Amino acid sequence: AGRCSNRLFYLSIPPNIFLDVVRCARQQTSSENGWTRVIVEKPFGRDTESSGELTRGLKQYLTEDQIFRRIDHCLGEELVENLLVLRFSNLLFEPLWSRNYIRNVQLICSKDFGTEGRGFDNYGIIRDIMQNHLLQILALFSMETPVSLDAEDIRNEKVVKVLRSMRPVDLEDVVVGQYKGHSEGNKTYPSYTDDPSVPSNSLTPTFAASTLFIDNARWDGVPFLLIAGNAEIRVQFKNVPGNLYNRKFGTDLDEAANELVIRAQ
Repeated sequence: AGRCSNRLFYLSIPPNIFLDVVRCARQQTSSENGWTRVIVEKPFGRDTESSGELTRGLKQYLTEDQIFRRIDHCLGEELVENLLVLRFSNLLFEPLWSRNYIRNVQLICSKDFGTEGRGFDNYGIIRDIMQNHLLQILALFSMETPVSLDAEDIRNEKVVKVLRSMRPVDLEDVVVGQYKGHSEGNKTYPSYTDDPSVPSNSLTPTFAASTLFIDNARWDGVPFLLIAGNAEIRVQFKNVPGNLYNRKFGTDLDEAANELVIRAQ
């Protein structure tokens, strides 16, 4: 018997070439005496229909247990990995983590560079970041304590409870835009449509902001502001009743706030 040969393919590539790559991998590099698995990174299709087409296409060459779909590489960052520890192993913050003490929560994912050839014109910033990465962080931030740290227990708190308690977004609570380029000193940053892979008349958003609300006992009335344009979470706490220092220095109590800022390194 020969040595066991396991193969893992990580597809951090555009979705339009997923099937070609998987077909070639199946034909040329399948393991006869080990397992073959494929990890597909998001975005996994542009909408429900295209996502279903990709799923059916992958199953022409792979079995269900060989496919790991819609992996979000951002969720492996230290910020996200440590968020549960901050939430549930910290006596300083956990008692404050509710509408009683928090004024609003801002989840910000902004980049200090342009598209630089990574044109994502078929998807845009909402599909690329907001509907997966930022929503996952929001769910981890706001979820109740799970029964255990098992993936299924965490999923139940995030999906079954938090996301199902989320109020549908109103259009007036959403802002979208497109990066037009700018100059800093002697350096000029090109606009999104200056990218050769992007149509000159593209209206694809590269910036989006939205306010969401979670209608449950813990977060009722607390706005969650999602801004996509690494990541950071800004938690604005309510003012201490009768705050002597704010009054002494003439600070507007409606504008001033203590903040907890959690940044990804």
